[in-house]
Amino acid sequence: TSNKKYLHMSNNSEIEGTDRVLSCLPYLIPLLDGERYGKYLFYLVPALGMADSILLGPFKAIYSLIPFAQLIAFIGLSVLSRNPDLPRPVRFNMQQALILDITLIVPSLLGQLPFPIPALLANSGSNCVYLAMVASVG
Repeated sequence: TSNKKYLHMSNNSEIEGTDRVLSCLPYLIPLLDGERYGKYLFYLVPALGMADSILLGPFKAIYSLIPFAQLIAFIGLSVLSRNPDLPRPVRFNMQQALILDITLIVPSLLGQLPFPIPALLANSGSNCVYLAMVASVG
């Protein structure tokens, strides 16, 4: 009975196929923003880099053509995630994608430290960030 109560409270007894697709789309933003952390992994595993360029290549092209695309996407997701007319799962996933995108700022700040970080540590850290981001999106 408590499960039915929870479903009733969320106003979503069943998630439709279109909502599932719409719920996945916001995760393209952290994938595109966090791809730079996978460059060492792509060097070690060229097939992974090839898969990344095939799957995300068209989105990267569009993303790079539009000036301030990252800012526009971030603000757009932030505004849309508060729209009560959108289904709850879609709004939830928008918020999760925003949080994931914000957390990708921390590793880039660590890369700006005034003292050099050993290459092995920087490469390993970059790989870990990329794998954690992909695992979170997955």
